[in-house]
Amino acid sequence: MSIFAPLTRLATIMVSGADARAYLQGQLTADLDTLGSNRAQLTCCNSPQGRVQAVFWMLARTEGIALVLPAALLDSTVLRLRKYVLRAKAKIEPAKHLQLGVVPRSALPADVTLAEAGSHQEIGGVSYFTLPGMEDVLVLGAFSAAVDAAREHQFHLSQVRAGLPQVYPETHEAFVAQMLNIDLLGGIAFEKGCYTGQEIIARAHFRGTVKRRMFLFHSAGAAPVPGTRVLAGEQHAGDVVDAASTQDGCNILAVISLAQLNSELHVDGQDGLLKQLPMPYSPSE
Repeated sequence: MSIFAPLTRLATIMVSGADARAYLQGQLTADLDTLGSNRAQLTCCNSPQGRVQAVFWMLARTEGIALVLPAALLDSTVLRLRKYVLRAKAKIEPAKHLQLGVVPRSALPADVTLAEAGSHQEIGGVSYFTLPGMEDVLVLGAFSAAVDAAREHQFHLSQVRAGLPQVYPETHEAFVAQMLNIDLLGGIAFEKGCYTGQEIIARAHFRGTVKRRMFLFHSAGAAPVPGTRVLAGEQHAGDVVDAASTQDGCNILAVISLAQLNSELHVDGQDGLLKQLPMPYSPSE
């Protein structure tokens, strides 16, 4: 596939075996009982204290459940997911035989029909799927292609502008799921049974105590690393989730205290104020 551009920032974990779904049901925020082969499902795994350890896009493939996440978290997340397997018949491995990449919709095979955002279709061992608010299609399969840094950067920028959250080593266990808007994107099933961190996440939802949310901003400065503080004057107002450079600065996803959202905000160590931008969905409560 000559138009395939590898996404080296991302990697895949494959969870297989007779108990794969049941095991993940007790570890992830989404409802595995409703995961069909026709959609890509946002979800996350958490610490017992309800802090997000990894954010995934989850696919039901022929050989098991694929979990797409940042490559920087691949090894640590495999160890985390294996921690509670015990006697469950579930195998958790890095899917190093599969390459993740992106293709334009115009280059899709004729038999691929992805009508809605968050759709998934597997044909001949190749997964084609879309993410909310993004035009390009992700592809997961046994490909080999040269790195295209420009296209990978454009994908990352589109992901930021779509308001799609991620965590990285710098922000591991820094946020509760609702702070990253995972609930607003359909990544939390509040009526399902218990999973690791469920008590904290459910309490924040049912008691209405989510006081920080993720918003999109533009900055004239360089893209800050995840975890960089956002300040209102000298006060800590929030933290950078993700950022990607633009021609005139960068776009930033940041978790911000709702009480300080309308303050004059700036990135710690940088001059210039942040300008809030619209996202495809509204994080305001």
